Amino acid sequence: MNTRRWPDMRVRHPLPRHHSHTGGSVEVSADVDCALTLVTVRGSWSNALRRDVFVCLKKALGEHPTGLVVDLSALDDPHASGLTTWLTMSQVAGAMQPPVRIVACLPSATVLADRLHRLGGANFLPTFETVAEARAACLAGVPATDRVRLQLPPDPDTPALARNLVTEACGAWRLPDVLYPGRLVMSELAANAVEHARTQITVVVSRRGNGLHLVVRDRDPRLPRIIEPPTPPVDRWEVRGMGLRAVQAASAGWGALPCAEGKMVWATIRPR
Repeated sequence: MNTRRWPDMRVRHPLPRHHSHTGGSVEVSADVDCALTLVTVRGSWSNALRRDVFVCLKKALGEHPTGLVVDLSALDDPHASGLTTWLTMSQVAGAMQPPVRIVACLPSATVLADRLHRLGGANFLPTFETVAEARAACLAGVPATDRVRLQLPPDPDTPALARNLVTEACGAWRLPDVLYPGRLVMSELAANAVEHARTQITVVVSRRGNGLHLVVRDRDPRLPRIIEPPTPPVDRWEVRGMGLRAVQAASAGWGALPCAEGKMVWATIRPR
């Protein structure tokens, strides 16, 4: 299975939480320090909740995290009706290059956990009793050398320092084909954080096969969006939002997710 069967994996519009008409909800959040994405599903399983789950999982996998933790501890699915959804999700995650590690937080006493166990779920979707156990398992074996990070102040020099981190990472990992687009995207993301958030910034560069995954985290919870250019056009020096347009043009995908404190904006860079 190829992830391209899901249309437009370049998810650019934040969708941190979605409520179905039946009262269920799906929430997507990020742990930038560990490069994990957490998808929390609550409420009774229904067709409406299933559609919301697919939308949010598409966003979560579009970020191409190191790992994906699905918290199903508050999901009411007495007949394991969502089984095919979780099987599809694990197949899509496993087919990505590089594959995305995926685990679930699911009480062992549930019907869904029993069905997964009978199908050999430990091979494609391991389950754990708590989110903490699931996170630890998801991170097990992740090479520390595949990720570098730097904490920076909201100063004018910060975009240049962030660009330099991309340069050092590409040199260490021998990834010359993504050096210049990576520097451009990181510079724009860091500059946006300096201008709009004005808080401490964490920049993270991770290797994703022959590409890069870039993250800029700040403590401002407001999620970014592309601003449509004015009509009729005005002086280009006064046009806002061009930085995110450059990110969109230079990356294979980008988006934003809420964190425990603030937000993270990410972008994936792949060779052209």
